[in-house]
Amino acid sequence: MGYIVKRKEALEIRKSKQWLMVYGRRKTGKTFMLRQLCGFKNYILVKKDRNILIQDETKSLDEAVILIKKLLREGESVVLDEFQRLDEAVLEEFMLEHPKGRFILSGSSMKVVKKMFSAQSALLGFFTPMKVGLIDAKDMFLVDFPEDMNIELASFLREAWLIPLYNGEDIVRFVYKVVMQSKYIISALIGEIFSEEERELSRRYEALLRLIGKGVWKTNELANILYARGIIASPSATHIIQYIKNLEEMELIESVRVNRAKNRYFYRLRSPIMNIYYYLEDRYDISNREISFNELKPTLEKLINFEIQNFIADLFANKYEGRKEYFVAADKEIDFIITQRNKAIIVGEVKWKKLVSKDIEKFKRNSDVFSCKKVIIGKKGIKSKNVRDSSTTVGTLFTPNVEVFDRERIVEMF
Repeated sequence: MGYIVKRKEALEIRKSKQWLMVYGRRKTGKTFMLRQLCGFKNYILVKKDRNILIQDETKSLDEAVILIKKLLREGESVVLDEFQRLDEAVLEEFMLEHPKGRFILSGSSMKVVKKMFSAQSALLGFFTPMKVGLIDAKDMFLVDFPEDMNIELASFLREAWLIPLYNGEDIVRFVYKVVMQSKYIISALIGEIFSEEERELSRRYEALLRLIGKGVWKTNELANILYARGIIASPSATHIIQYIKNLEEMELIESVRVNRAKNRYFYRLRSPIMNIYYYLEDRYDISNREISFNELKPTLEKLINFEIQNFIADLFANKYEGRKEYFVAADKEIDFIITQRNKAIIVGEVKWKKLVSKDIEKFKRNSDVFSCKKVIIGKKGIKSKNVRDSSTTVGTLFTPNVEVFDRERIVEMF
């Protein structure tokens, strides 16, 4: 539907006078951002055969090197996309022109980026790194989406490649369409990431992605399951830590610290649509059979609400410049906690429906161990006949000690 997201990274790139290295996994919108949002006219692409595409014309590598060096000497801005396909010796030639012009490298290979910033790299010190992942929650929230779907669309269209696929459907049908029609794109995207890292999509990585997408997040449980399946040699969690770190570096998973639990993290797939895809793949085997919308609808609604919950947590973390954490105990669970310097400043609960009084009372009980700002978020506020002493209003709802947010009040935050 032609939505354009004004990304904060684009503003940072336009303002910067330094040589930059823009990197991140594929399909995060790097190319669109550099060509359209930043408006760089000297956009140069390194093709897989190492020929160079310049303004729709294919040039040889030697011709491209001469042109790029000339442009830099003239003080121009030059973008070199998929730079990791070039040998380091070629890139070193451009260093002779530093700091003339503005040179922006863009690529998808984490391995190459790490190599370039290693102590042994001849390119160290020439470029400032800028990582590009999912679109920032606040940037998505400022897009002119329909008012009755702004939160839902912002939660999913953070995955930049989904924006042109949206065609006005309600969010459940849209997610169904994507996971069923684009399931091969999702699996190919994962495989491509591993290919770019010069490693196969091994059983260990694939199994970890599937398990985390299914909702398994404790490292000891992950290790035990992989060991039982004969995928790792020992049930010790130490055998999977490096794999998890690699997946984090490739923007496939995120780790969220569990509040009041030392060195314990909640792991989830970073991409909302991948999270749902892998959950459905595990439960319904959607890559091998067609499943009707009506059969998947109840599960999709539940999974979509989880993604909205995570998006709203990111919004509050962004607004209050804090760190998103989770709280899990034997008898209670809190959707998100925002901390600053390891101290909780906001405790939040998301119920993406019309709130009822028992939701608020339950949240009060679950959050009674925290002494900080408390918020509960619903799609709509509620009305209460028993108006008493209070500090917060949504519609005609008054409730002491808990601030109540609905869709409109979240809009007012920004």
